[in-house]
Amino acid sequence: MFLGAASFLGPAARAATPPGSTITDTQPSTSWEGHFYALAFTADPAQCPGTVDTANLVCDHFYLNINLPSTFWQTHTGSVAITIQWPSNSNDFDLYIYRTSDQQQVGSSASGGTTSEQVALQNPMPGIYEVRTVPFLVVASGYTGSALLAFTTGGPTPNPVFPTGGISFGAHTIVDPQRTEGEPLVHIDQAGNIWETGPWGFSTAQGFVARSSDNGDSFHIVSPAGLRPNPAPAGGGDTDIITDDQGTAYFADLEGLAHIGVAVSNDQGNNWRENFVAAMSPVDDRQWLAIDDGTSTGVSDNTVFLSYRQIPGGSQVLSSPGSTGPSDFTGGLVFMNAATTVFVGAGAPCGRLIFDPVLRNLYLPCVQGNHVHVSKAHVNPGQRDMLAFSSTDTPARPGGSIGNLFASLTTDQAGNVYVAWVDTANNNVYLTVSTNAGTSWSTPLQVNGDPANTNVMPWAIAGAAGTVDIVFYGTDARGDPNNFPSWYNNRVAATSVKWFVYFTQVQAATTLTPTIYQVKASEHPTDYGQICTGGLGCTTSGGDRTLADFFSVALDTNGAARIVLNDLTNQHHGAALFELRQVAGPSAIGTSLTPPFPNTATGVADPMGDAQVPHYFPGGAGANQAALDLTSLQISQPDSSHIRATLKLQSLATLLPPPGSTGLLWLVRWQFLSTGDAGEQSYRIFYLGANSTGGQNPVFFAGTGTSAAPGSGIPPGNGCVTTTPQNCKIIKYPSEVPETGKINTSTGTIMITVPLSDLGGPVTGDTLYSVTALTFAVTNTNPVLTDGDATRTFDYVLGTTALPSNCPLGKTCLVTGGGYIFVDAQQDKGSFSIEVKVDTTGRIHGKAIYQDPAGGVDFATSLITSATFNGKTVTFKGTGTNNNIATSFTITVQDKAEPGAGKDTFAITLGTGYSKAGTLQAGNIQVH
Repeated sequence: MFLGAASFLGPAARAATPPGSTITDTQPSTSWEGHFYALAFTADPAQCPGTVDTANLVCDHFYLNINLPSTFWQTHTGSVAITIQWPSNSNDFDLYIYRTSDQQQVGSSASGGTTSEQVALQNPMPGIYEVRTVPFLVVASGYTGSALLAFTTGGPTPNPVFPTGGISFGAHTIVDPQRTEGEPLVHIDQAGNIWETGPWGFSTAQGFVARSSDNGDSFHIVSPAGLRPNPAPAGGGDTDIITDDQGTAYFADLEGLAHIGVAVSNDQGNNWRENFVAAMSPVDDRQWLAIDDGTSTGVSDNTVFLSYRQIPGGSQVLSSPGSTGPSDFTGGLVFMNAATTVFVGAGAPCGRLIFDPVLRNLYLPCVQGNHVHVSKAHVNPGQRDMLAFSSTDTPARPGGSIGNLFASLTTDQAGNVYVAWVDTANNNVYLTVSTNAGTSWSTPLQVNGDPANTNVMPWAIAGAAGTVDIVFYGTDARGDPNNFPSWYNNRVAATSVKWFVYFTQVQAATTLTPTIYQVKASEHPTDYGQICTGGLGCTTSGGDRTLADFFSVALDTNGAARIVLNDLTNQHHGAALFELRQVAGPSAIGTSLTPPFPNTATGVADPMGDAQVPHYFPGGAGANQAALDLTSLQISQPDSSHIRATLKLQSLATLLPPPGSTGLLWLVRWQFLSTGDAGEQSYRIFYLGANSTGGQNPVFFAGTGTSAAPGSGIPPGNGCVTTTPQNCKIIKYPSEVPETGKINTSTGTIMITVPLSDLGGPVTGDTLYSVTALTFAVTNTNPVLTDGDATRTFDYVLGTTALPSNCPLGKTCLVTGGGYIFVDAQQDKGSFSIEVKVDTTGRIHGKAIYQDPAGGVDFATSLITSATFNGKTVTFKGTGTNNNIATSFTITVQDKAEPGAGKDTFAITLGTGYSKAGTLQAGNIQVH
């Protein structure tokens, strides 16, 4: 092993001070000052084990003694978070943790482009750990380190394992390919249309409504011109939507904590009437809507109930008559107090207001310490005021506190009442049932099982008597969700905690012998790392609240669960909207579900005539755009190195865009397990497409889009519009790589063929998730596209592919090194550090950094798509950022000697036109 002095240049400075420290359950934190490096470039932590690099010349070493009793983790649950920080993201330190008792690496974080790295050790064995800080490429910088032990009492009691019951879910269907929303809420009207709404955040003053009229195969934005139904001056807070038996839609929005706004549509979302001061008590929070359809088939006895929390006082319940039609400016718009008192019940936050049409009771569940406080009022037909609310409390067992945001209440077809919540003592999900309208409750039943060991955001929906479906986000990691590593602070560390959407069905819940089924509803993780459950306090403390506070589930007419969720595993960590459909197993209403369509492996058909632009508008939907009207999508592999998308359209006789638009866009997108822009695991978005401007022949392209710069978020990257640093609001699809395509106007066919290397280099057996064809009308000045059509989503499993590297399958190939070359006659330096590895499956991992201050170059790789090993010469290509601007790259290195100074070579070419090459003046390259 070569430990050359070239890894550290300049005068030796102090090592970590102190060189070690101890943390205990009574002294849970420690910190240290790290080594200062004048110039260092060490890519491989194996070059500097603490037993060899005793003088800290190559890396820095700190020894952390986790001094806990040997039985500590039998009675506690928690983690030790180890963090290093430094001033500038132009420097790059990496963090590796080793257990000294057996030299086992137990954690690592090597992001790049950040000012910190963090590793969270879950329930670590007591003992001494080497904290190895590797200066990947550092100029004139030191660092600071810290370690924090966080734990809760109560050992990790093994969770039960529940059978699936044959329940399964289909592919993730895109609800909105651009706008991101936290806390999506789903509602299914009596005609089977699926409505979704969610806030866009106070920074945008917007919230949105989407709707599916084809049973969830596709969704379209309802809000005219891309705005929310009530375009008042404030907004973007909590939203809710519900419909009555007349098909009228009612919408509510939190107007910047100042008041509650409402809107009504009698024509499926084309026109909205609004009142943005429906409730104007100061400091408002989380409003909910509920509908009483009365006992008749008419509208006269319909009532809209509205609850919200007036923070200084408590919860209020208001009412309004149902809307009688477009000329009614009272129904659903003007509200009055519905209760005999100003405030109802106690506790906060309060879950969704629920009206039970069987026993005609109105329920409001609110968290209160170690139980849920339920307020209940009986509602006579047509009654809208003087509701007498009484209170009931769910059991306090199992003895923790109700946490991780809202409790959820639902009623079944017999009037039985169910309440679900997460207990913060153990982060398990519990269910209690009342068969007498809340007079008494059953002993809480744990309804989550292994591997859903830490859980948040339960939402319940009941069906037939005794059956209830519950969804929640769950992870196999144990601990407080608030203490997991935050993606915003360290993307690599966050991916050590993987969250999935879990679905639980409880049958015979009103008996002493209930049956519990549990499945992972999501095909892949939907989030990583910390989920901050502190509400708005998360944003002020830097926590990750991207998911906001909940997600939801509804039942369709067949009883199938329809889940609307956020997927944050894309490279932007944007809260992308998807819907999951239960396709098999028992339903909540007692039916047995079978897949509604074949699981087509290569493509799907799409109905004709469903590409109106716009889909919703005050004057009604626009005309069908034949050139945007998809009739099918097929994915194929013409050879082992390419992928092909074939789109069929109703007609391509003319490519003229609809009025007000400048062009047309055809897009096929998917996600697959790849690498994010800081080297983290990511189910990254890739796409190929074609665009036509002003009716001209299309140009073809592929891309992926880069995220906002890690840490600062500046610049925001080319793949997303952000409102605050790293907070993705609009996903974009820039044309990054020109590609080959064909258009056949006589058959209405567009065919695009793209090298796999331009799409992240997926390999044999990789799954492309949620493959979807989308069409849009484009306005050049607006990043928000006007949706035309979308195919049903499917997953595509790659057949035999050419590997992105010539490294033989089953073998590991690795190149590491660092140093500098002279880039000009003045001997200005181009410094670099590289670590690129091809694993036994043929996948490429690693990163490279290159800096030329004289040339104005500060480059870091984002995605390495190919690597060629030719003896001691290695060439790797892909995409990265130069001064945080996306660009392609090619790097070639040669390992000619040990040591490498004066012998080894380095060459780099960027898509910007920058190109330098030379012999190493200092440093070393090793091809392993």
